[in-house]
Amino acid sequence: MLGIRRSIAQLIFSLPENWIYTLFGGATFQEGGPLDPQCQLAANLARILPKLHTLPPTKARRLFADNIQIFDEPPISVSHIEDKLIPTPSASFVPVRLYNAHPQRGNLPIVLYFHGGGLTIGSIETHDALCRRLAYYAKVIVVSVDYRLAPEHPYPSAIDDAFLAYQYVRNSAYLFGGSPSEIAVAGDSAGALLATSVCYRAKMEKVPLPVFQALVYPMTDVSKESESYETQGEKFVLTSETMRWFIQNYLPNVGDRSLPINSPLLIDSKFLKGMPPAYIATAGFDPLRDEGDAYAKKLADAGVKVTHQKYPNLIHGYLQMTGLILKAKEAETAFHQAIASFFSARKF
Repeated sequence: MLGIRRSIAQLIFSLPENWIYTLFGGATFQEGGPLDPQCQLAANLARILPKLHTLPPTKARRLFADNIQIFDEPPISVSHIEDKLIPTPSASFVPVRLYNAHPQRGNLPIVLYFHGGGLTIGSIETHDALCRRLAYYAKVIVVSVDYRLAPEHPYPSAIDDAFLAYQYVRNSAYLFGGSPSEIAVAGDSAGALLATSVCYRAKMEKVPLPVFQALVYPMTDVSKESESYETQGEKFVLTSETMRWFIQNYLPNVGDRSLPINSPLLIDSKFLKGMPPAYIATAGFDPLRDEGDAYAKKLADAGVKVTHQKYPNLIHGYLQMTGLILKAKEAETAFHQAIASFFSARKF
């Protein structure tokens, strides 16, 4: 059944650009140019699906997982995949999945990856294909973290799990075939928030920082809504209402939303000095666009080396739409290259 649904989707998304625009009354424009036609098709299809914020979390998670299987590429083969359980002080465990596509190389850099989903949906399973590609094309070991989700586990559960995983990976890097001095953090959307929050917490607790952070359409300020919540928050897959639902689930205490660890855009500029170099990618048709752009600028103004890649014609979530959207695949390739290039340059 999945194969049939995917084949139908591929047929629809292979329609000529002018046909797609004709179907939906022409191209959607803004200052950065037109919405990519395949993204416009995805956005229109999303309108007929149930809205995540109207569903119980368990049903929202199933819907998200089902949609990912249609839009993402089939998983590629990776030489070594291993599931592990990281023990916690409360006698529970944080599941992680390790990907090593090049075990013969040895001593590879490690990327600790945090999945997106508003801290409410998503898992190591929904991001499995994405992490396989990252490990293979960036030539790194990927450790994907299955942190606890809200509303069952509100703040600080996710960041506690993320930071515990970071410390565990640092202490176990050689056992993974990696190096403790070559660890990056990465994530998409809420996962990007966790990635940069790990950097903040490491600096606060005087733990060695990651050497690099890769943030794709990141959440960076849950304390207020930027202008793009208004201009991009209704028609382009991720909606402002869904974002409000995510934030309420993880941060029911409004006061917690202004903490720098939850809204890194509020971190004092002086504290940002010395943060890891960053790759930040933002999408033009995304309610999170403005806060991602603002965080890239704030890091750069603080003296952090930032590669800020803007994709004015794409939508939120493009990393997991590479099976159907050609421009999304190009953007993912740039993400892989940014990580690979950073670690390659460190060898000289």
